Amino acid sequence: MSAFIRTFQQFVDQVGVNVNGELAEVQRSLRVAEGGRLRELLGPLYASLQALPDEDVASLLEPGSPDVRAELLRLVQCAAANLAMVHYLPFVQVQIDSVGVSLLVTKTAFQWQINDLKGAFTATGYTALEDVLRYLEAHRESPELAAWATSPAAARSRRHFLATATEFSLHYDIADSRLTYLALLATLRKVEAFQLEPVLGTSYFQELKGELLTGTLSADSQLVLDEYLRPALAHLVVAKAVPEVGLTFQGSSLQLNIYRFDDANNKEADAGLDALLTLKIDQARKDGLVYLTKLRTFLNANASATRFATYFASPTYTDPTAPRPVVSNAAENKTYRFF
Repeated sequence: MSAFIRTFQQFVDQVGVNVNGELAEVQRSLRVAEGGRLRELLGPLYASLQALPDEDVASLLEPGSPDVRAELLRLVQCAAANLAMVHYLPFVQVQIDSVGVSLLVTKTAFQWQINDLKGAFTATGYTALEDVLRYLEAHRESPELAAWATSPAAARSRRHFLATATEFSLHYDIADSRLTYLALLATLRKVEAFQLEPVLGTSYFQELKGELLTGTLSADSQLVLDEYLRPALAHLVVAKAVPEVGLTFQGSSLQLNIYRFDDANNKEADAGLDALLTLKIDQARKDGLVYLTKLRTFLNANASATRFATYFASPTYTDPTAPRPVVSNAAENKTYRFF
């Protein structure tokens, strides 16, 4: 049985198309959809919503319900139903019997129409996942959601400097796509560890992470994150991810992931695409490094024993007023001068 959708009408209300059948036909796909990303996001709320009697679910879905769980349930149902349709569509197009696999007697839609439909269901489902996360964060003080606010699920949602697709899109446009954000997540973790931590120093890096986890960001920390660190991270992630995300391991081979709007003139398209990707990678890397330089300059100029104290006490801090060794450009002069 579905954890969140109890009637076929509730399912139809969320997928937004005329669907004929019974809830039993999509139960397997619903369980697949609910057991993945939703279980991870909801944490302990998954079990508590699942345990609601059918009549309580119906009551929460009544217009004007004052219960904070009402909107959460609608968002969860939207995510589950649409992601279930992505899983269900390939199966409903064929029939399997003792003879083998064959098309249904009724003519199916064109493949491009099915692809568009799957794309729409995927986008809607993952957008709903993003909405679920935002809703949980916005209402984490509510008693009904208190179990989530202190759970490992909540901690996982706050462990990165860019925690949502919406935050990422503020600094580099990914169209608020949760699906794109999740595809970038492995690269994001590496950029945080390999490029941000050396600039911030391990102690200050961990201090910022701790403030994010507890939701206690100071005004200075918020400034550093919004003006320097998050823009740097978003651009550097894009620069590193374009070649990484474009390749997928398929058993013993690598698959190139390129979507074409038009298959005509492949050679010309390949040349243009290669140049465009190179340009995007270079520009994103340059912009990210500029933000990193501005971050380092800002911290060095403003750190003291009372402000950014952890960074000030770390080996990464550089006194901007201290003399700096400069090597003369003249070939015959190999001495150091101090300014």
